[in-house]
Amino acid sequence: MKRTILILALLGILASISNLQAQEKKYYIPKKGDWAIGVTFNPASISSGIAIQPESGDFAGEYISSLALNPKQMFIMSKDPLAAVRIKYQTSQKSALRATIGINGSVVNYNEYVRDDLSYSLDPNTQNKVVDRATSAYNSVSIMLGGEYKLGERAVRFVWGWDVIYSIAGGKLNYSYGNQMTEYNRVPTTMPLMGTIQDGGVNDFMAVNGITYARPVESYNQGYIHGIGFSVDMGLECFVAESLSLGLALNFTPVMFTFQPQTWTVYEGFNSNSGSVMEFNSLVSPGSNAVLYGTENIGCRISLNYYFGK
Repeated sequence: MKRTILILALLGILASISNLQAQEKKYYIPKKGDWAIGVTFNPASISSGIAIQPESGDFAGEYISSLALNPKQMFIMSKDPLAAVRIKYQTSQKSALRATIGINGSVVNYNEYVRDDLSYSLDPNTQNKVVDRATSAYNSVSIMLGGEYKLGERAVRFVWGWDVIYSIAGGKLNYSYGNQMTEYNRVPTTMPLMGTIQDGGVNDFMAVNGITYARPVESYNQGYIHGIGFSVDMGLECFVAESLSLGLALNFTPVMFTFQPQTWTVYEGFNSNSGSVMEFNSLVSPGSNAVLYGTENIGCRISLNYYFGK
């Protein structure tokens, strides 16, 4: 279905380009010092998006749980952002410098009532409650810096360009609890989301010397993946009005390097050896890297641009 819609859209664009090319009109010719602002859309990126936002209608607790239970890599695919903003500066009539940025992300706060342990210790019939919270903060940013070159002065012009890509994606999970962990309350009441993985929760703590129970305070399981790559594109720019153009270009990223730093989870637990509550860091991954290369990372950039002359 998506492919059919894309093909029909491209055919419509090509038909419009043919009509414009046949018209004998004078169209805007960029000059040195002119600026342009526009938006780009790459439908090929739809299938390679990173799940850093809950789907519409998703239960926040399930979304956070799915992130916590996937502690390994979250590789960036070397694709364009689905939609981005682009700024161009003309260095001459036929060449320009360009910068493109795409942003995506979410901050999800999941709150749940639990029994107030202090009130319960004083009155087992109490109805007092406190609030536990889990917060996920995940985001991605893609920045492209490069140049482009034009041939022709009529309505339709041949365009080709290149970009250096820097991408970053990832985030972390933070937890806060209404019931404090103390010497007298070593296993506080917490929301079901903080149960063990075997019971469908997110707590993957394994007992260590002196600590039999602990709960996560901060999880950096996904980490922030950094990607650096190189992209090229080639296509047509069609001026549908004096300073307004519609672009259609095929692009691909022949090479991209990705890096994931060390990932970890911070726990809090009562240490029977020291007789106190302590926080400790549990390493998840020492860090990884990858080289993505080839010609299959192909896309189709559709852009709308408005030029500002001097």
